[in-house]
Amino acid sequence: MAVSYFSKHKRYFVLIALFYCGLTACLAQNLVKNPSFEDYVQCPSDYATFHKDVLFWTCPTNGSTDYFNSCSKQMSVGRNFAGHQNVFNGKGYAGFYAFGPKDYREYIGGELKQVLQKDKKYLVSVVVSLSDKSAYAVKELGFLFGDKPLNLQTTRNIPHRMMLQEGLSNYLGMTNTKYFSNKSDWMEIRSEYIANGNERYFTFGNFKENRKTQMIVTGKNLKKASYYYVDMISISEAEPSFLLDEIYVFEGLNFDVDGFQIKEESQGKLRGLLDYLKENPSLNIAIYGHTDNYGNKDYNLDLSGKRAKSVGLFLVENGLSPFRIAWKGYGDAKPLMANKTEIGREKNRRVEFIISKKKREYYASGLFEDEDDN
Repeated sequence: MAVSYFSKHKRYFVLIALFYCGLTACLAQNLVKNPSFEDYVQCPSDYATFHKDVLFWTCPTNGSTDYFNSCSKQMSVGRNFAGHQNVFNGKGYAGFYAFGPKDYREYIGGELKQVLQKDKKYLVSVVVSLSDKSAYAVKELGFLFGDKPLNLQTTRNIPHRMMLQEGLSNYLGMTNTKYFSNKSDWMEIRSEYIANGNERYFTFGNFKENRKTQMIVTGKNLKKASYYYVDMISISEAEPSFLLDEIYVFEGLNFDVDGFQIKEESQGKLRGLLDYLKENPSLNIAIYGHTDNYGNKDYNLDLSGKRAKSVGLFLVENGLSPFRIAWKGYGDAKPLMANKTEIGREKNRRVEFIISKKKREYYASGLFEDEDDN
C-alpha cells in the first residue's frame, strides 16, 4: 500500500506559544463526515445499533454492525462482548464481522463532505484492531465507492456481480504483507485511490467470500470469525497543496534508530517539496523535529534538532538557498498523541514544516547558527 507524503494539521496559538491539537482535529482535509464516530443520536444500549446511533453512518446490508462508546455500560469501549480494546481516539468506535460462517459479513457505510474530483489522487486510511475473541485474522479489507449509499438485502459478502448490478466498480482493496492480527494495539491501514469523479458515499469491509479470503488462525477455543474494532477513517487529497503558515507533517520520512541521516528511500518524498519551493522563490520554510518520550529528554531534544537540520541540509544540497530555511528540535515536548501505544509513539516521531513568506519563524533557529543554541 502507498503511504502519504504529507499531512496537515491546524495551528492553535495561546498567547505566543505554539500548541498542538489532538489527532481528530489535526487530520486536516479529511472529507469523511464524523470520521471517528464521535457524534451520535443516542448512547448505544444494545447490539446492532450502529446505523441508528451514529450520525452520517449506515449499515449497507442486513449485517448487524455495532457501536461502542464510553457513555454506555453494555456497549462500552474498553471491555465489551468481543474483548478488550481502549478507544483509539475520542470516546467511540465501531465493531463489525469481516469474516463469519457461511460468508456472513457486516459493513459500515459512510458519507463524504463533497464529491471526489475525477482523476484526482486521494489518500484513504482506517484504523482497526482485531478483537480478543476472534479466531481468525484476514489480510484484505476494502472500500467500495459510489454516488449513492448502498442498501442491500443480504447478510453475506457483497460480491463483484452485485457491485455491477448496483452500477458500482469503484473498489479499493487494502492488503498488507502481514495479516491484520494485532489484538493489543490499533493498526493503521493506508492506500491511494484515483477517483472516477462521482464518489460521495463509501462502504468499508471484506468483500470476498470465505473461500477467497486469506486468513490465519490467531488462537484456540475462540469464535470462528474475524471481528474488528474500527476507528478514524480518513479520505483526503494526496497531492500536496501547501497553505501558508500551516503545519505539515512529513509522513514516511524514515531514519535509523538513533540516527538522523535521511534514508535514500525517503529522499524522493522531499523532492516534491523541493520543487515547490524552487517554483515559489518568495516562500521560506521552517522545519522542526519531534520524538516520542522514550529515552533521555536532553538526548531526544538533540536528536530531534539533528533530524530537522538534516532535512534542511538536503534542501540546500539540492539547490535551495540556506537563507530561506530555519529549523528547530522540540524533543518529546509537543506530542500529537499519547505515548501509551506504538501507533501513538509512531505519530509523535515526526518532522514538521511550515511554508511562509516570513524570513524566520519565531520558534525556529537559523540553519547555520551555532548548533549549541538548539
